[in-house]
Amino acid sequence: MAKNGLTKQWQRVIVAAGFAGLMLLWAAANAGATLLTGNITPFPSSKLIVGAQWTSPRYAPPPNQWGDILPTVWAADGNQYTMIDDGGTDVPVPGGIWRQSVARITGTPPKIHLSHVGNPDAPPPHTFRQIRANPSLWQGPLGPYYSSGLLAAGDFMYATQELNWNWNANGPFQGLHGIAFSTNDGATWASPGLGFPAPLGNLSWVIRGEGGYFTDGYAYAIASEREFNASELILGRARPHVIDLPDPSEWQWQTGWQNGWPVFSSTLADAIPIVSWPSHLTYPQMAYDSPLHRYLLTFTFSFASTPPGIWTDGADLVILEAPHPWGPFSFVAHEPKFGPSNGYGPGFPIKWISRNGRDLWLKWAANFAGCGAHLDCAGGYGFNYRRLHLTIAGDRPARVPLIRAASAGSVAGRAAGKEGAVRPVTLQRELRLLRPR
Repeated sequence: MAKNGLTKQWQRVIVAAGFAGLMLLWAAANAGATLLTGNITPFPSSKLIVGAQWTSPRYAPPPNQWGDILPTVWAADGNQYTMIDDGGTDVPVPGGIWRQSVARITGTPPKIHLSHVGNPDAPPPHTFRQIRANPSLWQGPLGPYYSSGLLAAGDFMYATQELNWNWNANGPFQGLHGIAFSTNDGATWASPGLGFPAPLGNLSWVIRGEGGYFTDGYAYAIASEREFNASELILGRARPHVIDLPDPSEWQWQTGWQNGWPVFSSTLADAIPIVSWPSHLTYPQMAYDSPLHRYLLTFTFSFASTPPGIWTDGADLVILEAPHPWGPFSFVAHEPKFGPSNGYGPGFPIKWISRNGRDLWLKWAANFAGCGAHLDCAGGYGFNYRRLHLTIAGDRPARVPLIRAASAGSVAGRAAGKEGAVRPVTLQRELRLLRPR
């Protein structure tokens, strides 16, 4: 994408709409958004989860938060936490961002609150203009890195530190600077700086249990080879201890099968895919639905194959399920033009899964680079969330309680209104000026 073109985009000022207009925007964002169970994937249809439907409107990101990827964990203190890239929560500088930061999530959907964790001046956020003038200011509490993976294990948190890659060409990941750890719920971080090789980058832990719950003594993680429309998903694991998780020599990778069970070795280069779907895997995340005894794998794929369309021309949500983190995976549902219309980083915060496992809330970010003129661009660049219901084979027909659009709409509308006033879409497009070509 040409720099001059981006400059022109930045010059396009988006004026915040009035409340009535924003309510119309909210209504358009939720009209016609439907989870479909017609199987478009190479995976067999699930015999356990036979239906999926939205049971609430989409809620816009809270007005004090923006940013993306948003891996979300349930920590030992009972709260949920999320990692935010290229944005933040309660940012004290107008238009400022952290490269990455942690937010605490309190409340119950649809009434949730996000608050910044840690000292907002260590490091301080900076504006796009300041970062372009001095790229060394592009920092967060984990340093000058993006972070796509977050894990809570006992009294520790762990987070990835991704090496830069050629994101403007959707190039392959270049590995990790390391895995950092925190002993105070993400307020401060330490990292031994032990590097992990390519193709690791968006290493994302499988989320299960309050404070981490590991039935076989391992924390599992998944990774794909590039940011958008990757082709393969691999599986790794390590002991959930501060000595083991940050050390690449302590990790094992699935490299084969024996009698129907996975075989693990320490050689990353020999890892085999647990999911293979050419050019269809964007920011996959996996969570364990404990009441259903199922691992839910969520990801999106872009309709376009190359930048900039791969970011702006629409995306499809896909939900798969499996009895184990290594599979075998089956298709549950999908949604075209998800977001709308360029959603990514979907995942299920496990604290919000109902006791019977059938009602969940999905979170995601959307439209960091805007979207095509023909698409609905209502999805927020931040923590969008929406409730869905899963139908299990053998369930009796039941009336699923719905969150009424009339009452929920005012909540979503107010959030969208504040969001539009403080962080117009043109700010997200500025991210393209920060990233090396």
